[in-house]
Amino acid sequence: MEELITWSVKLSSGSASVKDEEHFLQWRAQDPIHEAAWQKLHAMEQELGAVPVNKRPIVTQTMALMEKHSRTTKQKQAFKHIGLLTGVAVCTLAFVLEQVGPWHQQTHLATTIGERSTFTLSDGTQLTLNTNTSVDVHYALLKREIVLNTGEIYLETGKDTQGLFGRRSFWVNTKQTKLEAIGTKFSVYQKEENTRLYVTEGIVALHSGKHTPVRAYANESYSAQGTALPMRTESQQEPMAWLDGVIVAKQMRLDELMAELTRYQTLSVRFSSDTAGLQVSGVFQLNRKQPAEHALNTIAQTLPIRVTKQNDHFLIRKK
Repeated sequence: MEELITWSVKLSSGSASVKDEEHFLQWRAQDPIHEAAWQKLHAMEQELGAVPVNKRPIVTQTMALMEKHSRTTKQKQAFKHIGLLTGVAVCTLAFVLEQVGPWHQQTHLATTIGERSTFTLSDGTQLTLNTNTSVDVHYALLKREIVLNTGEIYLETGKDTQGLFGRRSFWVNTKQTKLEAIGTKFSVYQKEENTRLYVTEGIVALHSGKHTPVRAYANESYSAQGTALPMRTESQQEPMAWLDGVIVAKQMRLDELMAELTRYQTLSVRFSSDTAGLQVSGVFQLNRKQPAEHALNTIAQTLPIRVTKQNDHFLIRKK
């Protein structure tokens, strides 16, 4: 990147010699990646011409100073100043490209309790937010990053044709871990105590603490907590069922099932000591009003429990 921008600045400064131009042509011919990168940067120059003036004054002024020095200063002194200004221009141009190129995207997305929404990001990635979820999207020149603040997401990563140097890396960051996606489809659920990953296609690398990254493959679930080594897990519910508007429980503890259901409806549920661990299996609909309360009433018809409502609280006891 720095080498490419250095060439761009040098050639546009008016100080490049015939030998410099020959070296530049040789550099482009050295590697197809050099030529492809130059063609992309050249195309970007057209877009930068449309950038608002208040986003490019430093670059403009820097180039003007370079021209002024080349005209009014002795040759040896001028090259010294031009070298310094070229370094400034390289850093400045890199910053501008980072902020205004077509690869740049910075967005905050969120859903409320009970809401699920799908978004298409600038690289073609499909991002679905489950209930009560908040993310920040940061797409830059060399990296794509999603910060999962709260909740659960499902991702189908895009092919990414916008990167100046080819496909950019794709990361999902949570409080407990960093996940690097390698052409994949996967879900991430950030809980208070851990991060849960489920991969449906491709590979995701989990980076936690100083451990060697752990690779998760299709149909595998992992849990990451703090700096501990991520552990493979077995889920007691279908991890992707929420995309179809249901929770599928398989011999799930009653208190854990209700904790999942109350993500979709604000509801306070308390259990007696002999009811919390009762096992529940079934399919529970999320695309209805008051899904948690409806599910609780259904469960009460199949388990030996009594549900009592006290103000805004539900108390569950054995019959």
